[in-house]
Amino acid sequence: MAKADKKKATKKIDFKELTAPELVKYYNEFKKELQEIRFSQITSSFPNNARVSLLKKDLARILTVQNQRKAQAGKV
Repeated sequence: MAKADKKKATKKIDFKELTAPELVKYYNEFKKELQEIRFSQITSSFPNNARVSLLKKDLARILTVQNQRKAQAGKV
């Protein structure tokens, strides 16, 4: 089996172009996945430890976009 087959195909998401409900949807999905990964790391070995870092960064990006939109709405 090739390495490419093992890797999960993920597309880069531009969070700035998403609507508020879509951001909330992605945020909830990423939080749930992160929780599942943490649980699987405790119960057994998880082969893709780098995914935790990527999820945390994506969560931070979502929160950044949401905070920027709140700040922008407050200025107008």
